[in-house]
Amino acid sequence: MGISKPHKYIHPVRAGSMVGTYADIAEQAFGGFLDDSLNSAATVGLSSLEAHRRLRDLDERRRLSGIKTVVFAAMAIEAAAFEFAATALGDLVARGDLDKMGLVRKWMTVTERICGQPLDFGGPAIQGLKRLVKARNALVHYKSKPENDAGTVREAMMAEWTQFEKKQVPNAFRTLVLLSLELEASPCGIFGGFPYRDKSICPPGFTNDYSPRPGVKAVIDHCHEIHKKHLKGV
Repeated sequence: MGISKPHKYIHPVRAGSMVGTYADIAEQAFGGFLDDSLNSAATVGLSSLEAHRRLRDLDERRRLSGIKTVVFAAMAIEAAAFEFAATALGDLVARGDLDKMGLVRKWMTVTERICGQPLDFGGPAIQGLKRLVKARNALVHYKSKPENDAGTVREAMMAEWTQFEKKQVPNAFRTLVLLSLELEASPCGIFGGFPYRDKSICPPGFTNDYSPRPGVKAVIDHCHEIHKKHLKGV
């Protein structure tokens, strides 16, 4: 009777990947951001003090969710860039000059090296990534300012933050999706390494119980429309 060989596990191409984790955090945070944005007017029937407290709590939750969306979307894209390069070009190359490049240049360079065709610099994915990098840097390198006697500095900064939330938080999540869609459609798509995957999409014969929040799904669907128009050159 022969001695059976021990079972060998088949490991993934990359060990310890955090791309999916970062993308999940960004998606969950974005869903919370959208929910709290919709609930900001839900103060009917409350006293003025209760309404003030509720709005204050909602504003703070929305602020936290917005920051997490921007930072973790950028982290997912950064981690995906390394894994994408390491998978296709090897770790030595990925840890070399590529690792020192800015995020936009890194994605443009690595896709050109692999396929001879970089991502569209003027397309929605890279243009969104440029804005995301700027927003991420503004948060990571945030600087407070001295207040004046009139308190107008705080008011101005609050107004700036309102505009930041309105524009940069949705852009962060859209960029996560749009970059993945453009990569998948490019010749480099065969290497995988996408920073975001819609978990509601399963191979034939498989099912799951994942369902994105309605607001998040609407943004994902809108990203697909943007991507289709970009492919058609509209």
